[in-house]
Amino acid sequence: MKKIIFILILLIFIIGCAPQAEKEGTETIKPIEDIKEESAEKITEPQQEATPEEPIEEKPVEKPEVKETHWSTFHGNNARTGFSESKAPSKPNVLWKWTFDDFMKINYDGNFEGNWPIIDDNKVFIALEDIFALDLKTGKKVWSYSEQGRSFFPRGLAAGNGKIFISANAGDNLKNLPPGYVYALDENTGKFLWKYQTQKGVSHSLPLFADNKVFAGDDSGNIYALDADNGNLIWKKYLEDAEVIYSSPAYSNGMIIVGTEGSARSNAMPSRLYSLDAETGKELWRFQVDYISGKLNLIHSTPAVSEGITYVGSENGYFYAISATDGELIWKNKIASGAEELIGVSAAAALGYGKVFIGTYEGKFFALNQKDGKIVWEYNFGKANADSSPVLADGKVYFGAEGGYFYSLDADKGNIIWKEKLGKSSAALASGILIVHNALAEDSLQPATPVIIAFSDEGKGLLWQ
Repeated sequence: MKKIIFILILLIFIIGCAPQAEKEGTETIKPIEDIKEESAEKITEPQQEATPEEPIEEKPVEKPEVKETHWSTFHGNNARTGFSESKAPSKPNVLWKWTFDDFMKINYDGNFEGNWPIIDDNKVFIALEDIFALDLKTGKKVWSYSEQGRSFFPRGLAAGNGKIFISANAGDNLKNLPPGYVYALDENTGKFLWKYQTQKGVSHSLPLFADNKVFAGDDSGNIYALDADNGNLIWKKYLEDAEVIYSSPAYSNGMIIVGTEGSARSNAMPSRLYSLDAETGKELWRFQVDYISGKLNLIHSTPAVSEGITYVGSENGYFYAISATDGELIWKNKIASGAEELIGVSAAAALGYGKVFIGTYEGKFFALNQKDGKIVWEYNFGKANADSSPVLADGKVYFGAEGGYFYSLDADKGNIIWKEKLGKSSAALASGILIVHNALAEDSLQPATPVIIAFSDEGKGLLWQ
């Protein structure tokens, strides 16, 4: 009896403690499906209040910046290589132009004969019978300079240290020129600064600025070095047997390199290429061109210098590569050999892409291998001379033929890209804008005749109306 009572008491105790154990002791095991659903709910619930993200500022899409370049002297730079780092027009799109009528509107009544434009500080400078400074991108006139009360016939231009340097004459009869001048103007205003009178006229040689000096040659056979600040003579050097200096000096590695014309009258005196110390005028070396009977054995052309080598052509038909260090011949190639007296080269060669680009009086334009002078390609443009110094940039080469077209050719193959009837212009290129003077302007002085043209891929105008 006592055993039965004990068992009943034990059962009552166990039943009474079970709910308490469920509350305090053990967790109930849930089915896996329930655990998955609960975990998913916990993951999707945010752990903390999210802070709103700041809006991302959208930057405007910028056009690729056009590299600002210069063409501050004839044939581009002091070494006269004719090469530019600029982009170059792939089409003859006109950005702006000055016509004959535009010049009449500003009361200009001078000539429109050939010259060699330069580009500096986003301005175009061009020498007609007045000096004009034009905005490179718009063509708007910035200033002009003329000599009041006296004859003034400018030839070439160079820019440097905030100045424009001009070779000029007091007459235009090239066979009987009075003494010439070198002028300096303020580049921003056109204000006259100084001038220096040369011994004879400066018929062809174009000025050069380097080492704060202005270098120029005249028809007396002398080379002058002038202080760019005040026009004072630093040195003057007569080049032996030079009747005249038509070549324009090139500068490289502290030296001036220039050609002479020793046989203009007699065709018996030798023509030479000279190298002079830029500081003192001391002769460093001289190189004499081949003498060919019945030809003009002259160095009319301006030398171009690259990587220690001077490249220059003669009017006798030869083109030369000469060491700029000692004047020794590296190679020569006879690229013209016709029956006429004048057959060869009068222009400066353009250097780049491993080639030398040059035209002749026999109506051919060549790309020569820079290392050995062998012909890479040639373009025959007819019976006309290419007395035009080519522009080389962006895989293209530009040159003009006398009385004919101004060409854009592929520098690699020689194929025509475009051409316009503008004659033998020696152009200028900077910041993607090609400046061309219409060498045929005086042949047709109609109101709409273009005189100065700016070609650019950004242009939308037409050359001919």
